[in-house]
Amino acid sequence: MPARALFLALSLAALGCGSSELHIAGAPPASQYLQTFDGEPSGMDLGEVRLRPDVCKGIDLAPVGRPLDADDFIAFVQSQKLETRVVRARHDLVFVDVLNAGTAAPVRFRVAVLDSPGAAGHELHTALLQQGRGTWGLHRSNLAVLAPPGSPSDDVVMASKLRLACWGVLMIAGHDDTFVVPGGYTEL
Repeated sequence: MPARALFLALSLAALGCGSSELHIAGAPPASQYLQTFDGEPSGMDLGEVRLRPDVCKGIDLAPVGRPLDADDFIAFVQSQKLETRVVRARHDLVFVDVLNAGTAAPVRFRVAVLDSPGAAGHELHTALLQQGRGTWGLHRSNLAVLAPPGSPSDDVVMASKLRLACWGVLMIAGHDDTFVVPGGYTEL
């Protein structure tokens, strides 16, 4: 599986290269986007929070049920009025730089196109564990989207404010496991 090997290699390489600061200037704290499973206001305890319903208001959260390509992710990002720069490394690996995310520098997403939804979910889970706490990404159908690492709070703010958690299943690495932050897009 060339896509798998390349995705994992690039995931590991990102550790040594530094990363963009994910803090969005002027954005509300992560707690403004989160609630407990009982609907109460919440802090940032991975595994004990979900996105508030208003984060994805107006976005269709139904699973797609078909294979996707990187252009599906790019189209969603652009529909959020975000500027992108796209680098197609291979047919199964695309880098998408979001230029106006509200961060000090562009934010680079690595979009891997895999053979199946199961493979994409597994590859994202593995990459998150290898990179460690604060690494995050999205999974939708056969796509695994790896984002640059940040603090879990900044990850939630970026995924919520840019509505990326409404496009794909939001996964964040903890100390020794990955956590899905429910409330946005979901698929089995």
